[in-house]
Amino acid sequence: MRCLLAKVVARYTLTGLLKLAEGATVTREELFSLDLFARAESASLCLYMVPSSARVLQRLVELPRYLTIVRRFQERVGIVFPTRYYRRWARRLRDRDFGREDAAVLALATFGTNEESTILGMHFVATFDQPLINNWTVQEESLRAHLEMMRRDLPVPYCDAVLPQVLRPEQIVL
Repeated sequence: MRCLLAKVVARYTLTGLLKLAEGATVTREELFSLDLFARAESASLCLYMVPSSARVLQRLVELPRYLTIVRRFQERVGIVFPTRYYRRWARRLRDRDFGREDAAVLALATFGTNEESTILGMHFVATFDQPLINNWTVQEESLRAHLEMMRRDLPVPYCDAVLPQVLRPEQIVL
């Protein structure tokens, strides 16, 4: 099972880890993000982040305050990269009233792979973006039908792409 962490969920996980290390109080969102981070390890859920989150981490790793926390996060969270049909699917999603960034995350979750190119897509997208979740929920069936039609003409492995579930971190049941 694979889960793509939206940028905010990745950020809340990092800030939550930092606050725990410093003995500070975590927010509700940080707690839910940390819970998913902890549950993923014991449930064999592979976590991934978008490339823009990885670029931010590269800058943070240079700061001594964040070094240990960022390294721990990077050890457990991979990066997902766009594949051949990513752009086409992102464009279709933008045509369905998903914003540019939301469409990019959803397209990565459908047509994304890891560094080794051994996977295709995600089972879940973890996000706190309620408008994104609502729009996805309303359009999921029509998107599923559209993807099914698109997949008929795609070569292997892209013809095996499936839609992820788009949920808040606390709703992801493993």
